[in-house]
Amino acid sequence: MKLLLTGNIGYITAEFIEEAFPECQILLLGETKLKSNRRKGLSVHPMPKQESEFRDIFKTYDFEGVIYFSNYLSFHGTKEGEMETLRHLLHYYKGNSNSRFLYVTNSESSYDITTGKTLLVRSAEEFCRQYGELHGLSVKILRTSYLYSGIYENDYFFKLFSKAFEKKEIVFEEAPAQEVHFLSLSDLSNLLYKIFDNWNDQEGALQVPKVFHFTFEQLGQKLNELLPAVHIKYLANAAIQNVAANDRVLRNEYGWFPRISLLEDLQEVYETYCEETNHKARKIDVLRDFLNQHKTLLKVAELLITFLLFELLNRAAGNQVQFKMIDLRLVYIVLFGSLYGINYGIAAAGMETLSLLSAYARENVSWTTLFYEPSNWIPFIFYFAVGAICGYIRMKNSDNIKFMTDENKLILDKFLFMREMYQEALRDKRQYKKQILGSRDSFGKIFDITRKLDVIMPQELFLETMHVMEDVLENNTFAFYSVGKNQYFGRLEIASSGMNDVFPKSVRLSDYPEIMEKIKAGEVWANRDLINGYPMYINGIRREGQLVMLIVVKEANGEQLSLYYLNLFKILCGLVETSLLRALDYQEAIENKKYIAGTRILKPEYFKERLDSFHSMREERRGSYVLLKLEYPNMSLAQADEVLQNSVRENDVWGISENEELFIILSQTEQTALPIVLERLENDGFICHEMDAPAGGK
Repeated sequence: MKLLLTGNIGYITAEFIEEAFPECQILLLGETKLKSNRRKGLSVHPMPKQESEFRDIFKTYDFEGVIYFSNYLSFHGTKEGEMETLRHLLHYYKGNSNSRFLYVTNSESSYDITTGKTLLVRSAEEFCRQYGELHGLSVKILRTSYLYSGIYENDYFFKLFSKAFEKKEIVFEEAPAQEVHFLSLSDLSNLLYKIFDNWNDQEGALQVPKVFHFTFEQLGQKLNELLPAVHIKYLANAAIQNVAANDRVLRNEYGWFPRISLLEDLQEVYETYCEETNHKARKIDVLRDFLNQHKTLLKVAELLITFLLFELLNRAAGNQVQFKMIDLRLVYIVLFGSLYGINYGIAAAGMETLSLLSAYARENVSWTTLFYEPSNWIPFIFYFAVGAICGYIRMKNSDNIKFMTDENKLILDKFLFMREMYQEALRDKRQYKKQILGSRDSFGKIFDITRKLDVIMPQELFLETMHVMEDVLENNTFAFYSVGKNQYFGRLEIASSGMNDVFPKSVRLSDYPEIMEKIKAGEVWANRDLINGYPMYINGIRREGQLVMLIVVKEANGEQLSLYYLNLFKILCGLVETSLLRALDYQEAIENKKYIAGTRILKPEYFKERLDSFHSMREERRGSYVLLKLEYPNMSLAQADEVLQNSVRENDVWGISENEELFIILSQTEQTALPIVLERLENDGFICHEMDAPAGGK
């Protein structure tokens, strides 16, 4: 499945993608720290700046699903541009087949107090819903709690920890009694997996329940444990908002509810933040951080300190011959005009003007002399002219450098984007070519499956079916149970190699009413609740409305719990049902030929076939049997047959050899259970001899 994840994706991590979207090709569109990883099917692109770029993306990729993470997922985050981005996504996604759009937003639209923010959230939800109805898009809205992270710089807690270290104070804009609602990324990843694995076309909003009821006051106490020196303040007069009651849809339909509390996870979030920011090393650089945040103050300080140094140097060295050729005041003006621009150049010229006036005053030159003699104006004019010119050149060069840098970055982003799209197009071309070729092979595979299942003996059909299912479904934990006419018991016919001792030889169907109810309704029973001791999948095969066979899958890995795997299992069971019913119909048609007239005793050639099939299953460790030779001194052959019909199970087989000796095959019987069977047969008047070789060889 190819998915587009966009919006507020700074929270997304590699672990989140592996848990939420295993074996999916993911395109991340927006600002994120993740990098493209072709081996894992992950591509990362910056958020498009123009509408044409959105169009090119949806033309290049055929997405099977789009997930938009709202800006409202960040507590006290920015909200600009969300509606426009949603419009672009829905507009260019509406033509895709099998389209699925999930809008993950905050649950503020269900708050009991209406504010400007709740109106914006409701507007975004309504826009997605109406657009989906208008253009036939399958749109779902997931209202969740706020997300949190220790590595995402725009996250609330990342900013909270940063301010706490800088100002030694935390200010909550909420009342102490206001409840806190945050959701962990691990819980969200599990929920998204379940939603996309069980996607349906039902419209409406899914509401994440609020199961952890703690307040900002309790959150503040937890933060005080982590940061004892930090002072915490609250906005006591803030209104307290409550969320709508839990509708239990997520729990009932998806079996999901939040499991991780923020209070329990806060310690780990704090440690992650410290690792991300290297906080221990930054404590030494508090002064540097302060200066970086007050650059204007630093420049002013540099301007004043350097002015004082130049004044001292000018007074100390002004009488020396070497310095009479250099105007240190002009050097100072050129220096700051070139470093910081026109404003600082003019400021430096003004300060040096005062310095020059002070020097004239020390030489008893009055200001009237300076004012009325135009030639004395020349130094002052040059000071301001040089400051302005140097500052202008500096400003112009800075603007040119910034413009070229932005231009180069934009060109580089476009180049990388186009190259990635080209490579993706080539990769998709190879993949589609492989799928087209593979589809031909799949037709051959279906033909091969049909050919293998075209057998008329049930035991041979069981063996071939086992081979086919293990190969196609890549699972080695199958078992087939036959169901008798009384519908009471299921008898084990065959199991996967090595699993013969795992499955019970016989099961009472009435012990599993919930399973049988679903199977009798024609559906596959799946163990979605992971009930201990139960198999993962069970499907039934019916004949004329009655259950005749159960196909059981004991175990399944994480990849085999998907809807795709369930459908594939159901399709194969359908092919098996057709073949089995055809085999049973054929066996009934030749019943008079198989059995000795008036009995259930197989004739020699048919008994040998059945014995060979049992022997093949035992050789492959898919079943077990015991072969007994029976003597019946006080009975006729017909009487012996009548006794056997009442003494043994329906899936046991008996017949005569070419020497007219009576043999019985005890299906799925181990040596440990043999004494019980022998005792029962001997009580019925038989003399039993256990055999090691097939009857046909006698």
